Amino acid sequence: MTTLASKPVRRKVRVAGMPHGIKPDLVIVLYPNGIIGLREARRRREYQVAAGSLYARLVAQEAKR
Repeated sequence: MTTLASKPVRRKVRVAGMPHGIKPDLVIVLYPNGIIGLREARRRREYQVAAGSLYARLVAQEAKR
């Protein structure tokens, strides 16, 4: 596995089943400080979440099932 040393890693992904009005191409950015950024391709507005809080939220959601 590649570690994030100093530069963010960006990957473009096509997501199926996106709601109408949202482009299906997303850019996922992994920052070295544990932040995950998501934005539509060719857009500037990026939504960020801490990887730890995202993981905790997913574990709590799984426990509710």
